[in-house]
Amino acid sequence: MKSNEIRAEIGRFIHTVQKPARYTGNELNITVKEKAEIRAAISYPDMYEVAMSNNGIRILYDAANEIDSIACERVFAVAPDFEKELRERKIPLYTLETFTPLSELDLIGFNLSHELLATNVLQILDLGNVPLLREQRGDIDPIIIGGGEAVSNPFPYADFFDLFAVGDGEESFPEILQVLLECRREGLRERGEILKRMRAVEGVLLPGDYNFTYNGTAADISDKAVVKMRKYGRPYYSRTKPLVPNIRISHERAVVEVARGCFNLCKFCHAGYYNLPYRACSDSDIAAEVLRQLDSTGYNEVTLTALSVSDYKHLVGLLNKIIPALTERGASVSLPSLKVDRNTLPIIELISKIRKSSLTFAVESASEELRSISNKKVRTEDLIDIVDFVFKKGWRTIKFYFMIGLPGCENVDEAGEITALMKQVLDASGKGKKEINVTISPFVPKTHTPFQWDRMMDMDYFYDVIRKVKTSLPRSVQIKNHDVKSSFLEGLIARGDTRFGKVIYHSYLDGAKFDSWQEYFRFDIWMKNLDEYFPEWRILTEKRDDSLKYPWQVIETGSERAVEAMKDKRLDVKNYHQPLNRYKETPDMERYFESIRKFEERLEIAETARMTFTRTGDGRLVPHLDFIEVLKRGFRIAGLPVAFSRGFNKREKISTGYPVPLGYESVSELVDVDLFRKLSIEEQNDYAEKINRALPPFIRLKRIRGVEHGQSLMALVNAVEYEVLFTTAETAALMLEHLDRKEDVVKTGKSSVKTFTFDEAVHSFEASGENGIKVILYAGNESSLRVDDFFYELSGIKDFLVENMRVIKQAQYSVKGGLLEIVE
Repeated sequence: MKSNEIRAEIGRFIHTVQKPARYTGNELNITVKEKAEIRAAISYPDMYEVAMSNNGIRILYDAANEIDSIACERVFAVAPDFEKELRERKIPLYTLETFTPLSELDLIGFNLSHELLATNVLQILDLGNVPLLREQRGDIDPIIIGGGEAVSNPFPYADFFDLFAVGDGEESFPEILQVLLECRREGLRERGEILKRMRAVEGVLLPGDYNFTYNGTAADISDKAVVKMRKYGRPYYSRTKPLVPNIRISHERAVVEVARGCFNLCKFCHAGYYNLPYRACSDSDIAAEVLRQLDSTGYNEVTLTALSVSDYKHLVGLLNKIIPALTERGASVSLPSLKVDRNTLPIIELISKIRKSSLTFAVESASEELRSISNKKVRTEDLIDIVDFVFKKGWRTIKFYFMIGLPGCENVDEAGEITALMKQVLDASGKGKKEINVTISPFVPKTHTPFQWDRMMDMDYFYDVIRKVKTSLPRSVQIKNHDVKSSFLEGLIARGDTRFGKVIYHSYLDGAKFDSWQEYFRFDIWMKNLDEYFPEWRILTEKRDDSLKYPWQVIETGSERAVEAMKDKRLDVKNYHQPLNRYKETPDMERYFESIRKFEERLEIAETARMTFTRTGDGRLVPHLDFIEVLKRGFRIAGLPVAFSRGFNKREKISTGYPVPLGYESVSELVDVDLFRKLSIEEQNDYAEKINRALPPFIRLKRIRGVEHGQSLMALVNAVEYEVLFTTAETAALMLEHLDRKEDVVKTGKSSVKTFTFDEAVHSFEASGENGIKVILYAGNESSLRVDDFFYELSGIKDFLVENMRVIKQAQYSVKGGLLEIVE
């Protein structure tokens, strides 16, 4: 099936599935190359809203598309309802940029950030008609690459990938694509020869090179070693305008990496060791990148990411540079998981003046004994002092992360330690309403860390600790825990080997997918296949002999010396003191207060601008609330002087008329926007052009004009006109016959069925061309109906009309004395 055929077939039913905009692309800042010598795709193998929140995908997308002759597109896992439609209609899974079937690509790269994505990879390949097993692929099939932190141990997935890119993908991925480009230009098509050439790229591991003999979990690894690709310059920034989804995703914000790697060397932290050495960027570069991303995406929040953002020594100076500019425009900065030490107090002091949402502290263990073993530099007295400080500064929500099952836990009452620590936190929180949230996660020993040889506790242990904590703490402390079964499976895969491939393969065939989604996870399927294809699977959880070798050790990460040095080291937590004055700067509070004063100018309303938008094509697939978010981002990019509401949670003052149902188009979407300064006619025209440039192509601003402030669109509009187009003239004639009868109209609600006369629901109707009808329905009263429901009830042939009826909202009216007055 060709790209244009896929587009046409998808268009017939796409509006009937959940969140259809997941599957159509066409986002702001998308890169589309109709002609390219190499057409590749990258994937974070999860649903769109999770995948598009992954910063690695954004980085790889830009890095690959910088090469002129290469088109790098995207494909993600699909929800069960969409998968069902693809299978029943025999439509291959395709890329979001050009709707190219996956089997026609030259290469597909998967970012495996965690182990539970494995079955989603197989779903994507399966739906794309790409052979699942490496050994089944021929010269015409795309080359399948795996990367990301989970391929620190690539061998559980070795059956499915042609090669693994170990390390920093923004360096190795473009090099791999360049090798493929050179092979194509030379006329080389033989798969094995191309893979051999790719082997020369640093960090590339070919699973076909390894054939292990096992003694329990140990293996002979005399085969060739692979050195992890490491980027030594500054952390990577998006070199173009980042993609902006048309629907809300898991993390609606810009993301800027301030540092890579970590020097704290907590023994359980895979990312800390795997991403060594520590590499930081200058605060001036980060500040410029923050503003560039906000200007090109329209987001109103930025997250500064690092494994330990508190350790960035220029953090205060960076915040001095960006917070005033962000505050003036009504945007904010997020610092995930602040470190528990007194050095964070200036940061908390600073952001407490600007915005109070929640603070998150990764304590990891409530036991000082386990923190000593794990090299976690957190003192209980420091934690309690910080809790006391933040609550006195007006914070009301604090989150704590704990990990249970760390090495040494057999000698500690973990439930009792967590309970005792949280009671100390409650005592320090003082009076007044507070929200204390605790998340508990089972410890998973990961490769290339000092704990890689340690055992993983069994599920009964995890359930027992969680139960005791939940029953021991008052309800004022909210307790959540990661799914124990999925964490246990993650641990099995993390330390698995080539024998695990059959378990993954047959679990997928039996229906396993979306294993990190609680509503889809099927542990019974995994247990069945573990017992059948890897009956000795329990050895994967056991403590290992560190004098033996294991398959993952063919990878040289560069952190081996650090792992060996930390393996038996023990921290004296009680006598540990964080170095003082980590930050070189102090908060510039005067600038912050000045920016707040400038922002307060946005709280006044000078006029209301009424805008009329069209939503055509893919615009029909964007839900109403997401449509509003798209507009907000467009207004921010354009610099429109939008006023904000007053009160604790300040928002842009935007209101709309009656929303058009999902799946239907509109040429008359009315939006009122309160402005904090008036616009001249010339400014209105100028902003209209800027806003259209900042919107996806299927949403256009037709007109903008000032109106009297205080008029409510919902109060003004009493009727809405729709044009309904049918696939055949015969269907249109049949619908007109039903309308001519003017029979009573049935309105079915969630808990009631009501009947109205035809004239109570319908103002008027007429034919529109050979296969269309124009109908004006009343809005905003008890008899008002959705236009689709009206025709479904009218005809009784809903299943047919779903794919054979197109609706376009044409106009909105006030009705006075039976006469229509257009609202615009």
